[in-house]
Amino acid sequence: MPLIKDGSPYRKAALTVLKYSTLIGLGLGFGVSTLSFLSGNVISINGYALSGWYGVWSVTLALGLAGFCFGLIWALVFKAIGEAARR
Repeated sequence: MPLIKDGSPYRKAALTVLKYSTLIGLGLGFGVSTLSFLSGNVISINGYALSGWYGVWSVTLALGLAGFCFGLIWALVFKAIGEAARR
């Protein structure tokens, strides 16, 4: 006998994980790159020097995309658990 008869808690958790992992990735990217910019460092990605706010937004976008991909994987896992709980 399953503990959850329908998979709705898992499906709701999937969207929550996707949303918060993207926001955490964006926040970490902006925070870390802003601190690096304010301390006078130049952000280097694959040998390219990204200085100023261009570097800050590049790192923010990269970590936001990484957070989205991380959340997407876990959202798919939670959706699969939700579908398995329904059957």
